[in-house]
Amino acid sequence: MESKFFKVSALTAAMIGALSAAPVMAAADSAAGPEYVVAVNEFLDDSTLAGVAVVDTRSRTRTSGEPGGEDGDTWSRLNYSAYNLILDFTSGYHNGWLGADIGGYLSGDLYNDSLQNAKGEYLANEISTSNNLDWGAGEGNQVKITKAALKFKAGENVDGRFGFTQSNGNGVLGNVWSFVPGTYRGAELNANIGNFKATYFIADQFTAPWLLSKNDYAPALWSDTSWGIAHSLGLQGNATDALYLQFGIGQVTDIQYANGIDWGADKVTSYHDKTDTTGYKVYAKYNINENMSLAYDFYGVNDDVQYDGLGYTTGLSFNAKFGQFSWMTDLQYAKSDNDRDVNPRMIYTYGMTNGTYSLWWDALSDWNKSGEVSIYNRLSYDQGNGWNYYLGLGYGSGSKSAADGAMGDWDYESEYAVNGTVSYSVQNGALKGSTLRLHATMLERDEFAGAASADETDLRFQVIIPYTF
Repeated sequence: MESKFFKVSALTAAMIGALSAAPVMAAADSAAGPEYVVAVNEFLDDSTLAGVAVVDTRSRTRTSGEPGGEDGDTWSRLNYSAYNLILDFTSGYHNGWLGADIGGYLSGDLYNDSLQNAKGEYLANEISTSNNLDWGAGEGNQVKITKAALKFKAGENVDGRFGFTQSNGNGVLGNVWSFVPGTYRGAELNANIGNFKATYFIADQFTAPWLLSKNDYAPALWSDTSWGIAHSLGLQGNATDALYLQFGIGQVTDIQYANGIDWGADKVTSYHDKTDTTGYKVYAKYNINENMSLAYDFYGVNDDVQYDGLGYTTGLSFNAKFGQFSWMTDLQYAKSDNDRDVNPRMIYTYGMTNGTYSLWWDALSDWNKSGEVSIYNRLSYDQGNGWNYYLGLGYGSGSKSAADGAMGDWDYESEYAVNGTVSYSVQNGALKGSTLRLHATMLERDEFAGAASADETDLRFQVIIPYTF
């Protein structure tokens, strides 16, 4: 189920973090008195209120599964235009130690001609809120609070937060993204130790960005998964001026996956026994010089239900800059003990927590078949006046067929993808930082004999407008 969904691009991930805003101050003549004004201004000192307006227009085709069609017919499974209006407030610290962060967004569909189910619900596009993980795009409550957390710090070396929040990615727990992150109910503690930062994160609940409740996973049946506690310990920092390291280990307890499903009766008939999973993360990046770097990433999970042991994804990433041109080559390998597709997160179910694996190519496929070796090359050009371009090519092969015991969403021997992006960011004026982005991908697969056709295309146009208050 994974490959149909959208994952965050580097542009989207940086979008909110890059915003800044003028501090807000309390009125000096407040009826609560001058002491109240001093306290509130201290709380709001260094605070920011940032907003982003997003419109995402997309057509994603597939060559199988068309209602009433035949295998090989090309049709638009996702065809929509959706919007997000995002607000994010970050406070200062009262008495130098206590603050609060609040964020949320309003979403909806401008138009939708995507796949519908028997109830008339549209396929979830992950931009507008939905009734459940798979269906009801644009029909959920349009407003979601993504962050409502208290934060604290003790001096310059210890800080933390708790409430409805996000992981900072130091360890094995990450965030599920669309244009906003998903939401954990949990807590995080950070400590600076020399050149390194240690992070402990714990949560007992998560909702994907387009879902409002943890109960919205079960109605899709295949994603009916419960779990107890997710926690992670991470350490990251510079070992030398040129070498950056990150290590993580974590666990999720009492995971219970759906097993038997009666699709006609619309219910789960049985569940796997509860299991605990353990996640591992090793990352290293070496700066060869100021324009060239080499990175290694490993993310593995012990899951006795999904992998009968270990499933992992590992890769190398080479990046180089030559003036206005940039080059990237990624090499990746995925493997699991039972040859099931590998998902680099501690809960196998899509949208229910995430991992921290770094390689991602915005090329439709997850390149995650067990035994698959894949390579991706990208050439980028920064014109220097707001215009940016890139062209990428990926190829993967080496997985077994379903007839030989492989398990996953698709059954193919090899795959290749060509993708490209043209974007423009406004350089000055009231709309400075606003970005227009056109992205396209063509994915072709060489299916094993008798397997369903698995080719896809994707065309999407995004408008991203930041606003400061």
